[in-house]
Amino acid sequence: MPSSPARTRAALLILAISAAGRLDAQDTTAVERESVSRKPSPMLLVTPFLSAGWSQTLGTPKAWPRTWGGYGSRLGDQLGFLAVKTTVRHVVDRAVPWVDDHSACITRPVSLARETLTRAGCAIVRTGTLRTDGGDMRPNLPFLTGAVVGTVTSLSWRPERQSAVSSRSFVLQRIAITYGATAFVRLVTDWRADARRQPASRQPASRQPASREPEAP
Repeated sequence: MPSSPARTRAALLILAISAAGRLDAQDTTAVERESVSRKPSPMLLVTPFLSAGWSQTLGTPKAWPRTWGGYGSRLGDQLGFLAVKTTVRHVVDRAVPWVDDHSACITRPVSLARETLTRAGCAIVRTGTLRTDGGDMRPNLPFLTGAVVGTVTSLSWRPERQSAVSSRSFVLQRIAITYGATAFVRLVTDWRADARRQPASRQPASRQPASREPEAP
C-alpha cells in the first residue's frame, strides 16, 4: 500500500532531523578519519533512533509491524548495523596509512551553480577515496569495508534474507543510502571548512580615516 502524504511528510521530517544530527556529529563512518579513542558525539548515537523512526513511518520492511515491537526490531537493526560498521571501519583504519583529502575543491571564484556541482563531485569522490602521502588516490577501505560488512551482517537478522532477490535489493539500497548520506555530510562539512579557511585577503579591508598633516603656521 502506498504511503499517505502525511506519512511521507513525517518520514521526510525524520530524515531531515537525522541528517542534521549527522552534520553535528561529523561522522557517518568516514566523513573524517578520526582517532579510535575519540568520544562519539551524542547526535551520532541518536541517529539510529531517528532512522528507525523513519523506517517505522515508511513501514519498511513490511514484515515488521508498525508497533512498539516493530520499532524495537528496526532500532535493533540500526544499532547492529552501526556497531558492525563502526567496528570494522576502525579495525581497517588502523591498517591503512592513507588519509582524507582536505585540499580545497574550489581554487578560484566561480558561480554558485558551478561551485555547488564541483563541491558535490568532490564530496562523492572523496567519500570513497583516500590519499597517500604522495598524493596518489586510493580506495577508502575503512568506509567501504565497514559499509559492506555492516550491510551483509545486518541481512542475517532482516526478513529480506528469505529471498535472494530481496537480499540483493536490500544490500544495494543500504550501501547506496549509506554512501549518499555520507557524501552529503561531506559536502556540507567541507563547504563549512573552506568558508572558515578563507584568507583574510578576501575580506573587505576596513576603511581608515586618512591622516592629515599639520598645516604650516
